[in-house]
Amino acid sequence: MYATKPLSAFAGHTEAASRLPPPPPDGGYSGYLVVKSDEQGTDETRCWGLRSQPRVRGLPFPQNRVITVSDPALGEYADAYADAVVFVPVPGVPPSSNRYYAVLAAGKHRGLVRACSREDDVLATGCFCRCVRDAKPRPFDPADVYQQMEIVPNKGGFTARSVAADGIPYFLYRSKRWLAYASRPKHFDDLGEALGLNDPLRSRSLTTPPATSPASAVAVVGRWYTPFFYIKEDGIPLKTQMDRSTFYEIVLEQRWEEAIGGAATASKRVLVGGIVEGKQEAVTTAASARTGGGGDGYVWFSAAPWTAGQRVGVHASLWEKMLWEEQKGGWVADEEVDGCGVRKRMAGGGGAGSRSVLVERFAVKRLDGGVVVAFDFSHVNKIN
Repeated sequence: MYATKPLSAFAGHTEAASRLPPPPPDGGYSGYLVVKSDEQGTDETRCWGLRSQPRVRGLPFPQNRVITVSDPALGEYADAYADAVVFVPVPGVPPSSNRYYAVLAAGKHRGLVRACSREDDVLATGCFCRCVRDAKPRPFDPADVYQQMEIVPNKGGFTARSVAADGIPYFLYRSKRWLAYASRPKHFDDLGEALGLNDPLRSRSLTTPPATSPASAVAVVGRWYTPFFYIKEDGIPLKTQMDRSTFYEIVLEQRWEEAIGGAATASKRVLVGGIVEGKQEAVTTAASARTGGGGDGYVWFSAAPWTAGQRVGVHASLWEKMLWEEQKGGWVADEEVDGCGVRKRMAGGGGAGSRSVLVERFAVKRLDGGVVVAFDFSHVNKIN
């Protein structure tokens, strides 16, 4: 889950990044997305097809732009071997580390991540030379350190180093000096302001419920973005998913929901598409059960009967982050039976009358506003 920072906050770029506080260590998988405004100009452009692309001269790279990586040393072949990518910051590390995933934004491998080769992939040749067998792009995997690169400024351009000790970046990125150019394709939705969790606002509702609060009143107490590869919409190809929404918005909402005093209620509810009630699919393997994810690293939620897009996977690391945020706010989980919560009675239950229970919702949305999945967490110990 990423908060946003405007590129203008990085006056001096790398120096400003070093002053930015690191993501919060507890909860994990947090980071910042850098957003470039249309008003921010440039001093140099290049022609790429029919578009003009401004040159990027410093770090950090903006995430609301596609970055074209081009090596001038390739001469007339520079455009043929150029990469169009979205540089996604590696979460959980300070912005000044300049660690990124290079996610391909064009071509047949769109949506896959550029990966580094290993020393084992080096082929010995004569004349004191060696040939590196470049790794093919592959699906995102946060446990695969070979997908992470450190970008290093060099003589007005950039070069890259593998985060893995024995890693070797793809030939274009290990070049001594490549150039970067930014563009925003027509299908590329822009990123708004996302400041993360508004802790004071959230705490007020958690600790001091109002005397009366209509069920329709909703307070937004947190807003983040997450890259598309943390979400899977079943039946939607990776390329299509990236074109549709390169990033997803995650909104944390609070509301007071009317409930009958003493009635049993589930502390967690899944709404696939934001409408159809679903459930978490059962985990089959012991290794997956420990992390809560399926064998592919995702926690799957489905509604029956479901059509394409009504089965949604949330990466285990993102799901754990949501659960951690809820537990930090005092939410108590039910025991799970086949992905369904065992219902509990509300605190202070018993007796008749209308009561309200605090409900927090994590809504995962595409950038067009469509809700992919929503998770309701009922704080059954918070009764108004």
